[in-house]
Amino acid sequence: MPLMLAYLAYIFTLGRPKHPLKKWTAFTRHKLWDHYAGYFPVRLVIPRHVQDKFDPQANYFFIYHPHGIHGFGAIAVFSLDSTLSSLLPGINVHAQTLKINFFVPFWRELHRLCGHGDASASCIRRTLGSGPGESVLLVVGGASESLLASPNTNELRLQSRRGFVKIALQEGSPLVPVYAFGENDVYRIPRIAGSAWWRRVGEKFRKVTTFVLPLFLGRGWFNYSFGILPHRRPITVVVGEPLPVPKIPQPTSEDLQDWHDKYVTALKRLFDEYRAVYDVESSGLRIH
Repeated sequence: MPLMLAYLAYIFTLGRPKHPLKKWTAFTRHKLWDHYAGYFPVRLVIPRHVQDKFDPQANYFFIYHPHGIHGFGAIAVFSLDSTLSSLLPGINVHAQTLKINFFVPFWRELHRLCGHGDASASCIRRTLGSGPGESVLLVVGGASESLLASPNTNELRLQSRRGFVKIALQEGSPLVPVYAFGENDVYRIPRIAGSAWWRRVGEKFRKVTTFVLPLFLGRGWFNYSFGILPHRRPITVVVGEPLPVPKIPQPTSEDLQDWHDKYVTALKRLFDEYRAVYDVESSGLRIH
């Protein structure tokens, strides 16, 4: 009991990490996680000409779309790192997550083992400046984007997101668009969850708690019609070419708009190039 109390006191006073730990590869590359990735399955695609554009001395800002209900593709590729390190040697990617995850006993330790960081501007900056190859992954759509998740759709919360562009410019870190085709397909969404009023309720809840509780229907252990397990649908995570950005310590609003537009253009190009291959049945990309 005293040890548990001391542990809890540490979590709630000093437990929020100032920067991510190095991934514990004995954990993240364990054979167990091959079954996790193989369940859907999750596949990582980085064409050879894209791999050649990465420099292990640089610090990259990977931006993942869409959030989906749980971001299964992001976990398989960037947290558990089954094949990423072999395709991009020297690039150490730290996924950023909600700070609330670091205040939950034992759950926080899983995040630390995976090299996760607190998705705050200060933590991201420290990570990008911590040495050659140290890079970050951010799911910029966040919790509110999960309210848009629905099979065969590609809706993003991106139009008003400027923070990631500002950090990239201040650090001079290239932006890397990442799109996960099929991320939205692993759960069915009840009709009520797609209504405007439910989304408004979800947004109000998110503003108070920083997270949302989306409505979704999965499968069970022995049935395919109801449960919390995700359906087995392929998720293909495609990494695009890095978008070089200048280092601007104090970017203006015009700078932010200009480079945000350039990033959106790069993302649309990536989506259009690979949609016909990996997600032909889905709708086009919609950016809110």
